[in-house]
Amino acid sequence: MGDFFIIIVIALFIINLGLIAWAITDLLPRENVKYLPKTAWIAMIAVIFFGSVIYLLAGRGEGPGKT
Repeated sequence: MGDFFIIIVIALFIINLGLIAWAITDLLPRENVKYLPKTAWIAMIAVIFFGSVIYLLAGRGEGPGKT
């Protein structure tokens, strides 16, 4: 049971790192983001676990990163 828990924690950590990288690379070239300034979004992405998901779902604004 303990080994399974460690594997899940490591997997979540790796997924979170990938999402942080994606969110930061999406955030930097954008001219406009929603609700918060860019520096606040960077802090949220870096500090809150899965803060990158919050940014990707709610904070993306218009700009060159728009798909």
